[in-house]
Amino acid sequence: MTIYSTVLFIHVVSAIGLFIALAAEGVVVVRLRSAQSVEEARLFIRAFQRLRIVAIPSFLGVLVGGVYLASKWRRGIFWIPLALGATLLIMLIGGFVTGIRIARLRRVLSSTENDVSIEALSVRTKDTALLLSYGLRAGLALGIVFLMTAKPDLPGSLGALAAGCGVGLLGAAWMRRASNRIGTSRCLWSQTQGLGAGRKTRFEEAQS
Repeated sequence: MTIYSTVLFIHVVSAIGLFIALAAEGVVVVRLRSAQSVEEARLFIRAFQRLRIVAIPSFLGVLVGGVYLASKWRRGIFWIPLALGATLLIMLIGGFVTGIRIARLRRVLSSTENDVSIEALSVRTKDTALLLSYGLRAGLALGIVFLMTAKPDLPGSLGALAAGCGVGLLGAAWMRRASNRIGTSRCLWSQTQGLGAGRKTRFEEAQS
């Protein structure tokens, strides 16, 4: 086994890990936005923190492996530096947009414990920046996959990344609607359960 094949294997495995982390993050973001209690929000914040175990090594494997593999290609190929730049942009958006907001949420939950209400917390959990960050990163990742497979010229590479960002933002808009529907349904279910429990209590009191 050569160094090239070893690095290529690590690069591919890291790319798979990256997409697994992004898919899991999408689920966490939707559930965090639809959380109905402080404890539930705290649970998904912890889940998000654990995603770093997969996400950070995957990003490093993709980036470092990509730099090495790019050095083996001839000059004048535009999709390689664009793919590497998009990978770096994914890391920057994730760190400076999503990472900072999740860290703030964690501080709020850890400092006030149960003193904060879910209504006040929802202002932070439903921050649009979290969805935009996720949509852009997922779209860039999709565009990078296209660059790696199609290997287009400069206009095609730029168009693929732009199209990927567009698809990612459309996905983020869908996630927003989905999380709102889930939150509304769960809220109605909780109210129904509460009404049912109240009627049962009144019935038992009338019988006694």
